[in-house]
Amino acid sequence: MITKKILPTLLWPAIAGSLLLSGCSQTQVTARANEQVQQVQQVQQVPLIPIESFFNEQDISQLTTSSDGKWLAFFKEYQGARNIYLMAAGSNLDEAYPITQSKEPINSFRWSTDANEIFYLKDSGGNENTQVYRLTLQGNQIKPQVQITALTNDDEVRYDLLTQPKDNPDTLVLMSNQDNRQQMDLYRLDITSSQISNIFSNTYGFSGVEMNKQGEPVIGISSNPDNTSDLYVRLDGEWTSLIKTEFGEDIDILSYDEDKQLAYIRANIDGRDKLELLSLNMITGKLVTLHKDPLDESDVYDVLFNDEGAPLAVSYYGGRLRTYPLTDTFARHWQKINRHFARDVEITISDRNEKTGLWQLHVASDVDMGSDYQYVAKTGEVILLLKQNPIIAPELLSKRQSISYKARDGVTIQAYLTLPKGQTQNLPTVILPHGGPWARDYWTLSSGYFNPIAQLLANRGYAVLQPNFRASTGFGKDFLNAGNKNWGTGSMQDDLTDGAHYLIEQGIADKQRLGIMGASYGGYAALAGATFTPDLYQAVISYVGPSSLITLLESFPPHFRPYLGQFYSAVGDPEIDSDRVDMKARSPINFVDNIKAPLMLIQGANDPRVTQIESDNIAKVMYNRQLPVEYILAKDEGHGFRKRDNKLAYIVAMEQFFGEHLGGRVDNAVPPTLTSHLDTLKVDVSRL
Repeated sequence: MITKKILPTLLWPAIAGSLLLSGCSQTQVTARANEQVQQVQQVQQVPLIPIESFFNEQDISQLTTSSDGKWLAFFKEYQGARNIYLMAAGSNLDEAYPITQSKEPINSFRWSTDANEIFYLKDSGGNENTQVYRLTLQGNQIKPQVQITALTNDDEVRYDLLTQPKDNPDTLVLMSNQDNRQQMDLYRLDITSSQISNIFSNTYGFSGVEMNKQGEPVIGISSNPDNTSDLYVRLDGEWTSLIKTEFGEDIDILSYDEDKQLAYIRANIDGRDKLELLSLNMITGKLVTLHKDPLDESDVYDVLFNDEGAPLAVSYYGGRLRTYPLTDTFARHWQKINRHFARDVEITISDRNEKTGLWQLHVASDVDMGSDYQYVAKTGEVILLLKQNPIIAPELLSKRQSISYKARDGVTIQAYLTLPKGQTQNLPTVILPHGGPWARDYWTLSSGYFNPIAQLLANRGYAVLQPNFRASTGFGKDFLNAGNKNWGTGSMQDDLTDGAHYLIEQGIADKQRLGIMGASYGGYAALAGATFTPDLYQAVISYVGPSSLITLLESFPPHFRPYLGQFYSAVGDPEIDSDRVDMKARSPINFVDNIKAPLMLIQGANDPRVTQIESDNIAKVMYNRQLPVEYILAKDEGHGFRKRDNKLAYIVAMEQFFGEHLGGRVDNAVPPTLTSHLDTLKVDVSRL
């Protein structure tokens, strides 16, 4: 799997009333109203799916197999929070049971090389200061006893788990700001004694690190303040820079073959636009291109490696996933796997055990959260690992189309369009930009936080457009860097505006029933839409979205500081006078008087990335200007709502808000307990 960089990302009226504001003649109004009544009647034929079904507590994710193949562990909600469940391989789902009972959602987990242990990370209230826990299974082979030990215990510090060294399995390698709040150093943690020791002071500002089998750092990627990077290797105990990128270029460490002293990276250096798969000789510094996208459409998305660190397959993701085998043996296996699945799906290999010859596959689509299968390499057999009946029948959900449209300057924008079943014209529409902004949307239902919400909105009668606007990852460095200094009033926002106009021109979107919603950067884009294109949208929802680019940059946690070079290039440095002026000109908080559409704000009080002040400030200004604003605040959440009751409550509020202002359907059968909980999250903006 590709090593992820440790970089901060920002990821989160009635129909008649809207017509009366349109300036149409009475004849036009009557004809259009009749047309919309016919549409509503047709939509009513589609069953109204309860909100709870889209975010069902029975949903399973991140199914993983123990190293000996005897146990399956996965995430599922327990009492409203994401916890770890366990079951014996080959048993039925109803035999699974929770082995953690945390009230705080668990962030991530991984099996130990010892099959009887799991390590997991969990923070407190969404503050992102994750701690490391060891879970040991003991005794009974059917339902073993569980012992949980906190290996770290400092809520003011963040710990990230990097690896369990192959030749030193009694230890874990962590990255943490334990000794220096502004620096993520490397530590070795003894899993028996919980003793932690510093093994590398990260003065280089490494955002990605690769270890050898002993758990010692051997390759590092620095994130420099000028938005360049250096690739360092450790030779004879000394760190040497082998590659220095130009401005805006990118390098990721993928794998390390210790015996051959080869590093495998993906990079867009030396004149390349797209990220390509390269090998790097760590002794000579020689680079060799191993693979690049045959369609010249996208960056390297993922690479599968064998146990020795050599690549077996490479994947790319434009509108859909494409995988290319790199060895004849893998190609034969891949052909057998693909023959097994006749329907339109995307297949990923989530685990590959060379000792047992068992591979784990995840198979998903745009209308299916996905299932996990086991592929037996020796026989070519594909076996369903876990049978789980979907809560929502796939035929009730809408197809998710990968489309493209031209922006005003001729650049092609890839996007996903979800339409209500049986409906294609004159629809209330929601533009749903992703967060990041250095992220992107994908096709499968389970691949994005807002993909189930897009399906919910389609079920309520809305067209939903999710554009991969400029600055989105995956489409090359030129496309990504085209977003620099283009937040709010430049190409990034224009790509959203042009997507809305494209749907209007196609007859899909009703221009008088157009809304925008997003989280994190997407929340900022929603506020930018409200302030900089105020005549376009009739309803706006900003979910953990920054209202001021200046306070956003000034409020990042100290340990983010070494990695903010990309932010300074893309947004600006508030300590530079000219940048500060430009950042003010792109900050929605300074243009509230332009707002015409009703606004809903959704915020977590413990958000370390987009702090509560971002929503508080714009809510206060709107209230003082007597502009319509609603505010939902969860005091036990951070950058996005993870607890079930909070998540369902804000989605209820979203549905009602868009229903009131855009005219989509609303489920009135909301459980009273959920309505009551939503009431506790609503903020009286007059008292801010």
